[in-house]
Amino acid sequence: MEISAAWIHTLLYLFLIIASIHVFHILIISEKLTLNHQTVRVKKLPPLPLRFNSDGTFKILQVADMHFGNGMVTRCKDVLESEFEVCSDLNSTRFLEKMIQVEKPDFVAFTGIVI
Repeated sequence: MEISAAWIHTLLYLFLIIASIHVFHILIISEKLTLNHQTVRVKKLPPLPLRFNSDGTFKILQVADMHFGNGMVTRCKDVLESEFEVCSDLNSTRFLEKMIQVEKPDFVAFTGIVI
């Protein structure tokens, strides 16, 4: 079976495009993930797979539409006028921390609009 030169050129061109995208991702995009001006490494696989507890349960805490802004300077929406001045993103953060401590979920899923 004979492969024409056009097919060979097409395959080489496709390989070049895929290799270029991979190198671009490794050198440019993956280095952009930072937290507090420090590069963050993302684990591709968790250390252990998700599993059911010994009693057959698996607790998921779903957090949706947090609408975080700038911490203390971002005031809450949809609260009473008397609560407006003392309510900020920090209230949401404290509430979420408390929920995680109390419920002890096996998995936390952030869905919806976070920022």
